[in-house]
Amino acid sequence: MTDDTRAEALPSWLEASLIALLGLRQSLPHALLIQGPRGIGKGLLARHFAQSLLCESPLPDGRACARCDACGWFAAGNHPDFRQVSPLADEESGGERAERSRSERARPEIKIDQIRALAGFVGVGGHRAGRKPVVIDPADGLNLPAANALLKTLEEPSGETVFLLVAAQGAAVAPTVRSRCVPWTVPAPSADLARDWLGARLGSEQAARAADWLALADGAPLRALALAEPGAAAAHRLLLQAVQEIPETGAMRIAEGFGSQAAPLWVPLLQSWVSDLARVLAGAPAQRYPGQQAVLRRLAQRTRLHTVTAFATWLDQQARVSSHPLNARLYAEDLWLRYEALFAR
Repeated sequence: MTDDTRAEALPSWLEASLIALLGLRQSLPHALLIQGPRGIGKGLLARHFAQSLLCESPLPDGRACARCDACGWFAAGNHPDFRQVSPLADEESGGERAERSRSERARPEIKIDQIRALAGFVGVGGHRAGRKPVVIDPADGLNLPAANALLKTLEEPSGETVFLLVAAQGAAVAPTVRSRCVPWTVPAPSADLARDWLGARLGSEQAARAADWLALADGAPLRALALAEPGAAAAHRLLLQAVQEIPETGAMRIAEGFGSQAAPLWVPLLQSWVSDLARVLAGAPAQRYPGQQAVLRRLAQRTRLHTVTAFATWLDQQARVSSHPLNARLYAEDLWLRYEALFAR
């Protein structure tokens, strides 16, 4: 469980989706699968909708008033009729992680005990005689035992329980779970709206780079904002330097700078770079690094498309375990040596 339910301002591009969801209040299905591109705020939308269902003095359009007792409890993260299920923070020691297989360390998961913990909540009536929303975010983070444990509850929910499942790709949710939900797709914001929103939050010094961050985040404003944060931005600068220096600078030397960097910060950036390199080799423009078109073209002359696509496939597999590499330095060396090999004749 998580108490990360504090009210955040709803971005303007989600307003229409919230109003549309509120229009379902009288005929709300027992389970919604809220899906759409990663990084556009689907989880935030689900929480705003949940708060509106709990609000005891809703506004004329159905949104939460943010003033009643129920809204106060929700903002404080202790409303008795609300639950949010998300992957637990990893509290394992390095030794415990080392004993698990690479596939088990692939990514944070929602586990069966978390779903079983909902039984007491779902099985009793609401404290305030109203709806009882449960947000599961991300729903594609449910491991197989957790997904199976959720099935019976989804089939026979107690009277006022409403499940709001959030996923970037509905197809990635277990089919048995997905089939018991009504899909609800959240559209991505327009490019202008996303750029204006991001620019307003980056401040005057960084606002000029809003378009660059959005390109790297595939147009998703919340992802772009996360990429612009100091730690992620530093990893971005380091990676740009590395991909422009290799192969002239040896991969082992480059890897030195990444041994102390959190792999989840820079490995997705490398994936995006390799994807753009493949696009340039195929005759298409760079999508995520448009400002590096000249560098990508120069590198494309020194490699082949089938070599890059094979590396991209391998890199996707490695990215799944980037949260817990057994040895960060060796992990970085392996990736950069393989990247360097793309340009070997």
